[in-house]
Amino acid sequence: MSTKAVEFTSPVGRIVWGSLYEPNTKDFDGNSLTIKKGPDAGKPTQRYEFGLAVPKTQAHFANEPGWGQLIWATAHAAFPGGDASPVMRPDFSWKITDGDSAVIPPKSKSKVKPCDREGFKGHWVLKYSSSFAPKIYDARDINNPVLLEGKDAIVPGYVVQVIGSVAGNTGNSPGIYLNHVAVGLRAYLPEIRTSGVDVTGKFGGALPPGASNVPAAGFAAPAVPSAAPAPAPAVPAPAALFPMYAAAAPLPAAAAPPPTAVVPAPAIMGIPVAPAVPAPPPAAPPAVASIHKGHPIAAWQANGWTLEQLRADGYAG
Repeated sequence: MSTKAVEFTSPVGRIVWGSLYEPNTKDFDGNSLTIKKGPDAGKPTQRYEFGLAVPKTQAHFANEPGWGQLIWATAHAAFPGGDASPVMRPDFSWKITDGDSAVIPPKSKSKVKPCDREGFKGHWVLKYSSSFAPKIYDARDINNPVLLEGKDAIVPGYVVQVIGSVAGNTGNSPGIYLNHVAVGLRAYLPEIRTSGVDVTGKFGGALPPGASNVPAAGFAAPAVPSAAPAPAPAVPAPAALFPMYAAAAPLPAAAAPPPTAVVPAPAIMGIPVAPAVPAPPPAAPPAVASIHKGHPIAAWQANGWTLEQLRADGYAG
């Protein structure tokens, strides 16, 4: 039996769920995560988890050249008795989801079929996890990866590669670990929103009798605070953005403007002067606003509001 971790680099894939920056502190049942083995067993821990979708080229992940064959072989080396066999242990935790599956995994936090989740179809989704946050790099230039500082430089939807390892998990639940060590940004695709709810088209139904689309008379709507203008971002000096300019010669002083040409008055040149054009009449005063807070004034008055109450509420009419 071998539980030694084997390092490997994933194919180019897309992060489809999870976070590289925010750890989970609860398990599937809502209990606090704790260390399972060793001298620190029972102490609280955390897990940085995310899903990496890599394109399918084979009907079974075990036949995928490189990464799939390696994971399959590592699992069977850790469980030589056959526990990694899908026949003997169908509950073996492979940490790999078939993105075309219409079956929701038993311990999935999402109640959506894998095939219906964005970025899953046509891919194997590898679940990476570690108690430590991964190092994050800009690897668009693969020969010169640069450490990326700051939060959310990589979010679900972006294209990455993961440097990590696979090892057998010989605890109470047989399976494998897929641990991440470093994540490299390779390209951009649209961000995948993995939280929140889409409310479009989900409101509806008949309103109760007497309901109105404007407040009743005497109702004082809470004031909407005006957003403070965002401070202008500091603009770094050109030398900070482009170091090659740091030793450049100073820019030359601006040249003096050319002299202004003197044009004689038309009368001196014998040119008849055009008659003065009368000034346009003053603009008519603006029409009294017939809308207040998005609703016609008539609708407010039909609900008992007087002009005095509307003006006190901010109406400009």
